Amino acid sequence: MLTDWINESNISIVEQTQDWQSAVALAVQPLIETGAVEPRYLQAIYDMHREIGPYYVLGEGIAMPHARPEEGVIRTALSLVIVNNGVEFHSEDNDPVYIVFALAAIDSNSHIEMIASLSHLFCDDEVVEKLRNCRSKDAVLQAIEQY
Repeated sequence: MLTDWINESNISIVEQTQDWQSAVALAVQPLIETGAVEPRYLQAIYDMHREIGPYYVLGEGIAMPHARPEEGVIRTALSLVIVNNGVEFHSEDNDPVYIVFALAAIDSNSHIEMIASLSHLFCDDEVVEKLRNCRSKDAVLQAIEQY
C-alpha cells in the first residue's frame, strides 16, 4: 500500500514553487534526509530532464521524478509534494503539474508493487482530483489509503 511508503514526514503541501527544479528538489529532499538517496540523485534527475525533457511527467498534472539506481539510490523510497497552484514542467499535454511523487528504486524489481499502486491511483480521476485539492497531510493520507 502507498501508506507503507508515504507518511507525514515525506509529504509537503505548498502554494507554489519557483519552477520545476524547485518542485523536484522539494520532492527529493525527504529522500536525501532519510538516507534513501545520495544528494547527487537530484542532479541526475535534472541532467536527464535537460537531456530528454520531462520524461517523468506521467499524465495530466502528475509527475514522478526519478533517476537510475546507480545515480545514488541507497534504498527504495517514495515522497510526495502537492503544489496548489501548479508548476510548469514544459510537458505540453500535461502542464501544469500539481502532484509530484519522487521515486527512488534500488533495482528494476523492488518497487513493482509500489508502481502498481501508483498506477491504480493515477487511473482514478476522482482520487487524483481529491489529492490535488488536499490541504493537509491527513487529507493526503486519507486520499491514498485505499491504494
